[in-house]
Amino acid sequence: MATDLARAYRACARTTRRHARNFYFAFLSLPPAQRRAVYALYAFCHEVDSLADEGGAILPVGDVEEVGSDSSSAMSDDLARRRAGLMAMRERLARAARGEPAEERDRALADAIARFGVREADLADVLTGVEMDLEPVRIETYDELRTYCYHVASAVGLATLPILSGGTPPSDAMREAAIDLGLGMQYVNVLRDVNEDLQLGRIYLPLGALTAYGLDEAALRTRTMTDDLRAVVAEHGTIARGLLDRGRRLLPDLPRAGRACPWLLSEIYGRILARILGTDDPLFSGRASLPTAEKVGLLLSAPWRRL
Repeated sequence: MATDLARAYRACARTTRRHARNFYFAFLSLPPAQRRAVYALYAFCHEVDSLADEGGAILPVGDVEEVGSDSSSAMSDDLARRRAGLMAMRERLARAARGEPAEERDRALADAIARFGVREADLADVLTGVEMDLEPVRIETYDELRTYCYHVASAVGLATLPILSGGTPPSDAMREAAIDLGLGMQYVNVLRDVNEDLQLGRIYLPLGALTAYGLDEAALRTRTMTDDLRAVVAEHGTIARGLLDRGRRLLPDLPRAGRACPWLLSEIYGRILARILGTDDPLFSGRASLPTAEKVGLLLSAPWRRL
C-alpha cells in the first residue's frame, strides 16, 4: 500500500513538473510532505481543467450554424462527452474524500485530503468553474468575472490553504486573503490570455468595461491596440494589482514554512502584470512570462525573506 501511495505521488509530481510552469517554482519552496500534497491537488485540478480545453473550442451558436449539421452534431456530442467526464471527476473526488480512491492516481489525492484536512467543497468548486468553460464564455460584468475566477482560481487556493498551514484549519481571514490572491492571479491571466481565449471562443475581459470606452466584442476581435483599449487594460491591471496586494495579507497568518509559496505566486504574477502593462501592445504581442532564471532567483531568495 505504501508503495502504491508513493507511486501515485510520483505521478502527481511528474504532472506538476510538466504543466505547472509558474506554480512549480512556488511549490518547490514547501517542505516535502506539503509539496507532495500540493502536487496531488494540482494533478487533479489539471486533469479536470483539461476536460474544458481538449479537442479545441466549442464554437459559439452562430458559428455552429455555419459549419453544417454534421459538425454541429459532432460538437454537441463532444460537449456531452466533456460533461460526462466532469461528472466522473466529481465521483472520483467524492470517493477520494471518503478515503476510497477510485483509481490508483487518486491515492495521493485521498491521502492529501485526509492528512491536511483539505475541504472537498473547495475542490468541487473548481469542477464548477471548469464546467463554465465548456461552452463559449462571455463575461459581461466584473461581478460575473469575480464569480468565474473564484471557482477556477480562488477555490484552488482555498483547497491548498490547509496544506500551507500544516493541517491547521485556516481562519476566515486567511480564506478571504487566499480568495483575493487567487482572484488577482486569474485577473492577470485574463489579460495575458486574451488572444488565446479569442481563438477558443472565450472573452473574459468584461464586455461592460469595453462598452464604457465605446468598444465591443467586434473591436476586440480586430486585435488592434487602441488608446481606448489600453485604458481598459490599465483599469483591469489596477484591479488585479490591488487583489494581489490584498492577497499578501495571508502571509503573516501562515506558519513560516508555508509563507514562501504564496509570496512567490504573488511576486511572479505581479511581475507578469508589470510586463503586460509595460508593453505598447499588452494584449496581442505575445503571452507575457518571466524567464526561468528570474523565477529561480525568486525561489532562491524566498527562504531568506523576512515574511
